[in-house]
Amino acid sequence: MRNLIIILTSTIVTSFSVCGQTKSNNIDNKQTIQNIKFVFDDYVKYQEATDSKADIDLMISSLKSLNKITNHNELEVLINVWMYYDPTDFQGIPEINRILKISRPESIEAVKKRMANKKEWENEESAPYSDLKNLLKQLENE
Repeated sequence: MRNLIIILTSTIVTSFSVCGQTKSNNIDNKQTIQNIKFVFDDYVKYQEATDSKADIDLMISSLKSLNKITNHNELEVLINVWMYYDPTDFQGIPEINRILKISRPESIEAVKKRMANKKEWENEESAPYSDLKNLLKQLENE
C-alpha cells in the first residue's frame, strides 16, 4: 500500500509540475508503464483472484492514458497484463487491445518474441499462452 501511495503521489506531483508545459510522451509512457508493472507484479506476487479497487482503477486509468508504444519492454509488460491480469470486474483488456492495434508493427514483433520466450509453466495448448496465436492473427489482419 505504501508503494501505491508513493506512485500515486509521484504521478500527481508530476502532473502538476508540467501544467502548461509540453512533456515528452516517452517520459509519460515510462511512468505509466511503471504504474502498470507495479500493479501487475503485486497481483502476480500474491496470486490473487481479486485486486483492490485502487489497483484496478490505477491499472485502467494508466491504460487509458497510453497511445502508441514502440518500446519492446513496455509492450511486453502490456502483453503479460493481457495474459495474466484478470481480477474480478477488470474491464481493461479492450484498452490493451487498442494500444496494441495503434502500435501494430511493434506489437506484432513483441507478440512473436513473447511466443518464442515461453515460460516453463506455460503450455502451447492452453490459455492464456495459446491465446497469443489469436492475438497475433488479429494484429496481422488489422
